[in-house]
Amino acid sequence: MAYTEIKNSEIIITLAVEKVYPGLKQQLEERLNNFPIKVIPVKKLSQAQNGLIHVLLKQFGDEIGYTLIEIKELMKEQFAISTDILDFSTAKCDMETANEFISFIIEQALELGINLYILGRHDKRYKHILEIDNITQRYVIACLKKRVCCICGKEHNEYSTIELHHWNSVASIGGYENCDGLKTPFMSLCTKHHQEFHATGKETFKNKYYIEGVWLNVELVKELKKIYKNHFKAFKGDEI
Repeated sequence: MAYTEIKNSEIIITLAVEKVYPGLKQQLEERLNNFPIKVIPVKKLSQAQNGLIHVLLKQFGDEIGYTLIEIKELMKEQFAISTDILDFSTAKCDMETANEFISFIIEQALELGINLYILGRHDKRYKHILEIDNITQRYVIACLKKRVCCICGKEHNEYSTIELHHWNSVASIGGYENCDGLKTPFMSLCTKHHQEFHATGKETFKNKYYIEGVWLNVELVKELKKIYKNHFKAFKGDEI
C-alpha cells in the first residue's frame, strides 16, 4: 500500500516494495509522471470519532496499566502493521479508517477479556458512540465471534454459558429448525442478560443498553456456525 503526502510543494509517495535497488526511485518517478493524478476526496474523521478513540484508549490503558500516550502509540503501531498503512495517524485519517481503528481497539481489548464498549447508561460518553455509524454493529459482531456477552463482557466457559440470541422471536421464522442465520438479527448474551431481554422486551432492552442485534451475511454464518454448534440448522451456505 502506498502512502501519499504533500510536503514542500511536492507530492511524496512512500511505496513498500520487495527490494530497493539503485535506480528504482528514478524508474518509479518516471513511470508515475506519465500517469494522470486522480484525487478522491474523503471525509476526515469526525470530532465524535476522535473523542471515542481517546475514550476507548483511556479505558484500555487504565485496564492494563498503560498511560494514554503509551496505549495510543501501541495501538497505532499494531493497527498500522495489521492494515499495512504506513505512518498511520488519527490526526489525518478519514472516517472509514477511523471506524476501522475503533473496531481494532475494541477487538484487541476483547482478546484480553476487556469490555470497552458498555458504559453506565447515564455516561455522557455514550453520545460519541451513538453518533458513529456501524460501531455498534462492529462491536456486536466482535462479541459474537469471541462468544462473549455484548452487555457485560462475560466469557463463555465451563462456569458461564454465552448464548446466541435471536433479536426477533425465533417463532417469527418458524422455529429453530428453520433458522438459517439470515432471517433475523443476532447478538451474544449471557444467561442473565438473555433472561432480562425476554422479561423486559426488545424495545426496553435496546433503550437501556443502546444496542441491538446485527444481521449476518453468509460468510459470518459460516464462521459462527462453528462456534454455536446447534444453531443455523437450515443454513445451506456450505453448498455455496
